Amino acid sequence: MIKLATYISFFLLVVPVWAGGEHGYTYLALGDSLPFGMNVTLLPPYSDIKPSPAQFTGYPESVADIDRLLGMNQLINASCPGETSGSFLVPSTPDNGCNSPHYQPPAPTIPPFKSTYGLHVSYTGSQMAFAATQLETNKNIKLVTLSIGADDILLNLTALADCTTTACADGILTPILQTYGANLATILGNIRALYSGKLILLTYYSPSPALNPVAQALNSAMTAVAAQFPNITIANGYAPFQTASAPFNGDPCQAGLLVRLPPGPYTVTPCDVHPSPLGRSILSIAVELAALAAK
Repeated sequence: MIKLATYISFFLLVVPVWAGGEHGYTYLALGDSLPFGMNVTLLPPYSDIKPSPAQFTGYPESVADIDRLLGMNQLINASCPGETSGSFLVPSTPDNGCNSPHYQPPAPTIPPFKSTYGLHVSYTGSQMAFAATQLETNKNIKLVTLSIGADDILLNLTALADCTTTACADGILTPILQTYGANLATILGNIRALYSGKLILLTYYSPSPALNPVAQALNSAMTAVAAQFPNITIANGYAPFQTASAPFNGDPCQAGLLVRLPPGPYTVTPCDVHPSPLGRSILSIAVELAALAAK
């Protein structure tokens, strides 16, 4: 683990990525709680102090910090915790906590994140509409990253967990992924209609060995849709987590890649599903490598 952390620190210090424009934001980050930088220990029931958006750090901030040291890149992070592919396009579509409450039994329900705690950048409409405005008006943008789809699954995770057969799980997962694929195609089509630069999709890691098949299915759907569009680069967020977790029985929680939860009456698992600083660094490296490979 020490060697891995040392390698990551060295990589983040010495590897340049892409040159940005001299004026305006050059990096637009889109998606859900992963790029937002969700840390549930800052929220009820673990904290009674209302956090500010600046207290949450996602992988886009880690990526942008490198370029900022080199005087290159400025970030605008429009991601929203709990955003689904549907709510990305239409805010009234069911989501997992962005525009609607996030249910997390046995812990208390968290109110809509966007209106209660705020985002890294303020906007009132859909994330898609905000992204379109940025891409239309700011021609300095050189990179767009997107992480979307996990909350499409998480909205239905309880039903999936209740399944005892593969047929049951497939019956739930297949229509979810079909809808996700259609929404993702719309999102990517809208972005590509306005922007021809570097566009990177980050595949999802699995937060536990039991969810490996679900993460693989989601990532397969993502990459299949991305292949229909020109010059979209896939950043592999799945494989590095698997590699780093291998010495720990494949468990990213034991490997220190996920946020550790404090003990208490509402803590039913040792870790949350979101990445720790170490996990976030691994994801930022995946994006860095993809950016280097992108045309």
